[in-house]
Amino acid sequence: MAVSWRSWLANEGVKHLCLLIWLSMNVLLFWKTFLLYNQGPEYHYLHQMLGVPSRRTRRLLDKSRTFHITCGVTICIFSGVHVAAHLVNALNFSVNYSEDFVELNAARYRNEDPRKLLFTTVPGLTGVCMVVVLFLMITASTYAIRVSNYDIFWYTHNLFFVFYMLLMLHVSGDDWKPYKLRRLYFIWVCRDIQSFRWFADLLCMLHNKFWQENRPDYVNIQLYLSQTDGIQKIIGEKYHALNSRLFIGRPRWKLLFDEIAKYNRGKTVGVFCCGPNSLSKTLHKLSNQNNSYGTRFEYNKESFS
Repeated sequence: MAVSWRSWLANEGVKHLCLLIWLSMNVLLFWKTFLLYNQGPEYHYLHQMLGVPSRRTRRLLDKSRTFHITCGVTICIFSGVHVAAHLVNALNFSVNYSEDFVELNAARYRNEDPRKLLFTTVPGLTGVCMVVVLFLMITASTYAIRVSNYDIFWYTHNLFFVFYMLLMLHVSGDDWKPYKLRRLYFIWVCRDIQSFRWFADLLCMLHNKFWQENRPDYVNIQLYLSQTDGIQKIIGEKYHALNSRLFIGRPRWKLLFDEIAKYNRGKTVGVFCCGPNSLSKTLHKLSNQNNSYGTRFEYNKESFS
């Protein structure tokens, strides 16, 4: 199928332009530096040197580790600022509630308990869970725990996958307002039924929330079991809504993209992928393909392989 130039420019244009500029600057700097080292008499003896001393290699590795730690500390600091700002805003939304700006106010009425804004909304609940995950990763990264039980450090550090999943919902949750987002398709593919359990409660909460608000089609949840035999269910009466959305096999992505394009004619649809590179490439390719409805797909990804 032909490539949609609108989608290609939206997904690839800026990236390729920045890459071209960056490569051009690097080539220019490399060439100037090469001429300097190759022709400059002050670097004559440098030509005789081969390889990099092992001590220098270790220094480079140490600097990479330091950079990683610096990034982690920075995330923690600004997460603290972010959380503090939300706490203040939750209080202000409650105290300064105005009926003139109902759609812009997170509170539903004046003096609403700010804790409800934090624990009964998608951004609030996912934010709290992210803080808990971040706290576990921080504490398990301390020198004492790394030395006494390295396995704890290793396994808690791998919670970054859970952190990014929560972050994806956290960011999407900020956009779940009538004037921002028309519909959300949440497609999740796992190998077995057990993989859905840790996330099932939050999905059920979302489903019930939109049904209570008389917006049952606001979020379209589809769960796929890619490696299983026969129909399986998530045990528990409260998971009935999710069990009706369980499918065996893998999503038919082309049909799904066509369906979304059909119901969003001439619109821009955001695509967010969190998964392996093979899946990312498939969705990326479909996002760039042309369609007969004039719909443009903007592709975003967070890949771990």
